[in-house]
Parts: sequence; structure tokens; C-alpha cells
Amino acid sequence: MRADEKKKLTLAGVLFTLAILFFVLFSSSEREALEYYYDESEQKLFTAPAGSIPPIKGINDNQLDGVRAIVIAPKGKRGDKSAHRIAYLEKWSPQLKQQMEAAIRAKAAGHSVPNVVDRSQRKFHQFVRREDSPQWYSLNTDEAAKIMAVLRTKNANGTIPDICMPGR
Repeated sequence: MRADEKKKLTLAGVLFTLAILFFVLFSSSEREALEYYYDESEQKLFTAPAGSIPPIKGINDNQLDGVRAIVIAPKGKRGDKSAHRIAYLEKWSPQLKQQMEAAIRAKAAGHSVPNVVDRSQRKFHQFVRREDSPQWYSLNTDEAAKIMAVLRTKNANGTIPDICMPGR
């Protein structure tokens, strides 16, 4: 091999190594997990970081009108956006939202937070409703159980729907 060929080969190797190093250093190894939310005033789905505590800011203003949307699709059609539908919406009471956000901040700072809302009482502070209904029901009611049963109800083909997550 001639000297100029060795130089070109060495240069190509160095550039290749730099490209890999650049990719490893500057690419995000983990994409942020997202969930579906529903803007009640705009009546549109949007995505927000997983673990956001509803209600959150919606898509059009600073109002806390973004509620979590549980989106489903027939078995095997999770990737087909046209098959997606909202099973139900959920949100938390202001007291529980405040407690959960304080707990997240305290955990990040290495502190503990006393429970303002006892675990046994949380079902009274979490609410669900259908997209086409204005009425929210706390999780301790029969109406809430009926709404959430859609996740366990078989369709005409005898299959249970898939829960859909953004980007998956």
C-alpha cells in the first residue's frame, strides 16, 4: 500500500470514529415518554410527558383544561391512528394534584412529604368521564366502574382493545 493511500485510509478511519463519537455524545439515548391528553376547551388530543398530573395546561392557553385521555384501538391496530378512539378521560382533584406534585418535588430533592390525601381516600379524588359527557365521576362510583370497563370489554371479534400510547 502506498503512503498516500495509507493517509487517505487513516483519515477516513479518523472521520468515521469522530462521526460515531459525535452521534453517541449528542444523540438522546432515551426519548421522553409521552401520554395522550385532551384539551377540554379545544376538544382535541395532544401529547404531554408521561406522569403529568391532570389537569394540566391545554394547547391553546394557560387554562388547566388538559385532562389525561385513555386512547384505545382494536386489537392489532394500535399503530393505525384512524382506528384510535378515546375510551375515557381522567383528572385528579386540586388537593390530590397538589400533593402529588409536592411529592415529586420532594423526592427529587431527597425529602419526604406527608400524605394530605390518604391512599384509601384517593379514589374520591380521581375522576373519569366519557368524552361526550360533561359529568365527572369519582373512582368510588358504579358509573366510573362502567366507564373504565371499556378496557376489559370484548368487541364483536371477542378481543379486548389495545391501549395506545404516542409514538408506540
